Amino acid sequence: MKSENLIEGLSTILMGHKLLNITDTLALLKAFKPDEDISFEDFLLEGEFIDKNDLLQALSEYYRVPYCDSIGVFFDHYLVNLIPKDVLIEHTMIPYMREEDTLWVVAAEPNDPHLLVVLGKYVSHTIAFMVGLAQDILASIEEYSDESDTYQPNDIANQLMERSAQEVHTPEEYSGQIPLIIEETIDDYESK
Repeated sequence: MKSENLIEGLSTILMGHKLLNITDTLALLKAFKPDEDISFEDFLLEGEFIDKNDLLQALSEYYRVPYCDSIGVFFDHYLVNLIPKDVLIEHTMIPYMREEDTLWVVAAEPNDPHLLVVLGKYVSHTIAFMVGLAQDILASIEEYSDESDTYQPNDIANQLMERSAQEVHTPEEYSGQIPLIIEETIDDYESK
């Protein structure tokens, strides 16, 4: 569960951007129950109190990192699969892109000190964080992990191997004649 600091900080930022007024903010804080199984961000979005893009900008300002709307973004399967799916889900993060030796990771809580330790077990890159919405990150993990319905590289490879295995001919099928293959090089052609 996210801290009270995030809720207060995010509320202050949203009021500063004039997206919420003080009366609405106090009513929202009173209506939001942190014990329930919904984050403050989801509460704001589901209640249509704020636009998704405005919320991402406010989160970016709060965490002091860039934001990424992970819905509709193409994630590199290789990068996503560097880290086990259950670890990505547990920490609500997904590798986004690599620039030279820096791995950009979209996380719901980019200031979580455990993220660097966890990522260090799987990659040796310098890590840079972006903030994203938890529900969007989880949806992207499901879509881009090897276990998803939309991407099955092993199935594709297995299908290709099965198909080519059927086309293999045994030596008994050939006659005693071996075909003669003549190769001409460009030099042979030009000298004629």
